[in-house]
Amino acid sequence: MQTLQKAAVVLILPAIVYLGASCDGTDAPTETAAPAEAPSFSSGDNGGRFRLGGTAQLAQDPENPANDVIRITTDVAPFFGTVSRRVNVKIDKLDNMLEFKAWFARNPTLVGKTCHGGAPRLQLAIDRDGDGDSDGNAQGYFGASPNFTLCPQETWLYEDLTGPGDFFITGGVLAPSTGFTTLNEELEWDLTQFGGAFYNTWSQVEIFFGANPNHLVCTVALVDDQFTPLMQGTAYYDLFSAGTATWTDRSDIGGRGFAQGCDDDDDDDGDDDDGDDD
Repeated sequence: MQTLQKAAVVLILPAIVYLGASCDGTDAPTETAAPAEAPSFSSGDNGGRFRLGGTAQLAQDPENPANDVIRITTDVAPFFGTVSRRVNVKIDKLDNMLEFKAWFARNPTLVGKTCHGGAPRLQLAIDRDGDGDSDGNAQGYFGASPNFTLCPQETWLYEDLTGPGDFFITGGVLAPSTGFTTLNEELEWDLTQFGGAFYNTWSQVEIFFGANPNHLVCTVALVDDQFTPLMQGTAYYDLFSAGTATWTDRSDIGGRGFAQGCDDDDDDDGDDDDGDDD
């Protein structure tokens, strides 16, 4: 069974045709043209809906109450929160499908919540040898590489974990994204749980796991936890893409617990928090 694992290193660097009656009351034609042939491509993954774990619960956007978001609080027990989804796909099927927005709250009595120490992050639980069990987590860190710390507070920030994210776009030169000659990617993926390097681009992650043809990404999880003051507090998350699904509102939640994927069923903790239906 997959377990939540902390970041390996603490970063402290600064036509449907209708055959009913017509509108004028006359009978509709009984024959219709043959529908166009469906495109011959396959979309979708083997995934499910999103699950909330730890302190993660539904909330309202601190800037716009009409917008559903997810709130994670890391200064109350159990001091972490997760949003996870089963995917069961090869690593290269996640291009342009791993991203989220974050809003970090200020705390007048402390330094205040920000990106730091490997949180927040995306965790990809990966079955490397095809036996149905996860062998570890590839971890993609939020924030500007190489420090991933001191993100601006009280403003929505966006990160694309297979490309540059806003940090690169606003602070660097524009370049083609994944798969092109000049890669527009950050060194933001940690593969140390698999014996790989700490700093990797998304293309390097694909090459690393592509060497194992039987691999599968079991789950994608957004994780926020804490073990230093800069990691303690409240953050809001929105538009979390995990494979072919993007969390947009409460209708995308499949329950509480933690998605497992590969050969394991999703874990259901059976515990509904007060804010789950707010």
